[in-house]
Amino acid sequence: MKMRGTCPGLNDLLRPKPEFLPCPNCGANVEIWTDEKEAECPNCGIRVSRETQSCLDWCEYADKCRKIIAEKKGETL
Repeated sequence: MKMRGTCPGLNDLLRPKPEFLPCPNCGANVEIWTDEKEAECPNCGIRVSRETQSCLDWCEYADKCRKIIAEKKGETL
C-alpha cells in the first residue's frame, strides 16, 4: 500500500508487518516486525537483530520521518 505524502521507506515503519528470521544460535524462527531492530528468540532467549539497515539509519531526512512515526503512534520525541 503506497502512502501519499511520505517517503516510501516509511511504509514498513508506519504499517509494520511481521518477518521471520532464523535464530543464529538454535535455528528457530524468530518473529521480528519491520519497525523493530531486534527480537527475542522464543526457543533459546537470545536477542536476534536484523542485519539490514533501515532508511532511518542513513537518510538525511530521518529526523523528519521519526517525527511522523512518533505522531502516528501518539508518542513524543
